[in-house]
Amino acid sequence: MKIRASAWWLVIPSILFAGPALAVVRSVNVQLYNPSTSDHFVLLEDGFRSEWPKTAKFYFGSNYNFVQNPLVAASSAGMGSYALVDSLQTFDFFVGAKMGNNFGIFASLPVHYVSFSGANLSGNYSNETSMGDLKLMSKIRLTDDGSNTAVALIPEVRISTGGTEAFVSDGSTYLSLRGTVERVFESWTMVVNLGYVTAANSYYAYDPAYEPIDFRRRFIAGVGGYLPFNDNWGMNAELNSVNMLPFDKNNAPNDFYLGGRYTNGDGLSVTTGIDLPRIGGTLGQDIRMIAGIRYTILEEESRAPQPLSPERPAAAAPNPPAPQAPAAPQASTPPKTVPMTPPAVAPSKAPAKPVAKPSAQPSPTPAKKK
Repeated sequence: MKIRASAWWLVIPSILFAGPALAVVRSVNVQLYNPSTSDHFVLLEDGFRSEWPKTAKFYFGSNYNFVQNPLVAASSAGMGSYALVDSLQTFDFFVGAKMGNNFGIFASLPVHYVSFSGANLSGNYSNETSMGDLKLMSKIRLTDDGSNTAVALIPEVRISTGGTEAFVSDGSTYLSLRGTVERVFESWTMVVNLGYVTAANSYYAYDPAYEPIDFRRRFIAGVGGYLPFNDNWGMNAELNSVNMLPFDKNNAPNDFYLGGRYTNGDGLSVTTGIDLPRIGGTLGQDIRMIAGIRYTILEEESRAPQPLSPERPAAAAPNPPAPQAPAAPQASTPPKTVPMTPPAVAPSKAPAKPVAKPSAQPSPTPAKKK
């Protein structure tokens, strides 16, 4: 496995992009599910190896998830917990562009439908539709194209475009940085993610009777696997843990996803599955249902003109024929007569003629001497 040292300069501008902390807003973003840009995984990011065919340049898609009690606050007196919102439905719309074999950029914008019933800490009885925070992300693969182990850096910028009153934004513009390692085995693929997030305004303290929710510093860790059944069908299992710093076991909402994937081989892929509830602390959500669709635009490989073989150079344009003098008259030669030989005729077999027998005549009398 060889690391591309020249790719580090792409990360430095992303880190410097992080802006100063904004004014403190008493809100948190209860939507902790961050849809993956990967073609094989749902919670985790891969190493920019498997999701982009060589003939692909762009992709777009949408992701839907529904969760009941997405985030709860624990009572400091041990009297149980209460939800900030009752249920949350989110549509994420995203696009991506492949800028090179080892570099891609992505953008997504969620739209949330938040349901309040009044039995929550916010005291809100209404339902709200609100836009979420804009996500801008790049993925930089540091390993060679043909390596079975892909290592990538993923800087991400969140821009506060959502509503803090609906608990789908914390009013912070911040940078996060993740690293991912993707390993291809003989029959399945494994991925590991590690990351760190700093969001200055992600803090909520409603009442002294409840422990504050402090999301300002987070350590993210995840591991997952993808198992293909054939060229079209496969399944994946993923665990993603969001740990608040300093670490508190009751303040660590985790996701364990189990689902399936279908692709038609022409750029269209569909994923669906569920998150198991209450994993990793009191703040964990109830069961979450996820479905997504993605279309990758495949381009035909362009064939460059083949150079001419040196053994067969290109033929030059023919020159016009030079004028020629008229040929001198030649004596005519009489044509040679070839005697015609009649074809040989096979003798016909005539019937044999009968041979006449001589008649019996008296012999002549000799003459007498005188």
